[in-house]
Amino acid sequence: MTKATNLSTSQQLIKHLLLWVVFGYCYQSAISLLAKMAVDAQPEYPLITAFAYGLGFNILAAHLITKYDKHWPVIGSAFIGLVGLVAVPFLLSGESGLLAIPLLVGILFTLPLCSYIVGLIKLKLSKN
Repeated sequence: MTKATNLSTSQQLIKHLLLWVVFGYCYQSAISLLAKMAVDAQPEYPLITAFAYGLGFNILAAHLITKYDKHWPVIGSAFIGLVGLVAVPFLLSGESGLLAIPLLVGILFTLPLCSYIVGLIKLKLSKN
């Protein structure tokens, strides 16, 4: 038996929460850089461009979340999104650190959705 299977459910939950908080901080760093890159590109519609970049990044993040979290990937992605896009920027910079509301809602909604879809794809591919 491996060491991970010997952990109780509460210990697994605490382990996952701590990992999700760390990943949430890294996620916040990447999304803030992504938003700055979208604005620096000076597109006609910067929010749509930032959302498109964010959607692509969320697909990558969903792949990593489903790869390393076998128990609760969708719940984890929702928690990571909330920590990374709401809690960390608010604690570091206050309300001014948050993304624009439409962009924030879009990225927060697509991360768990992408995790769910990537999980289904991986499940389907493993059956073949």
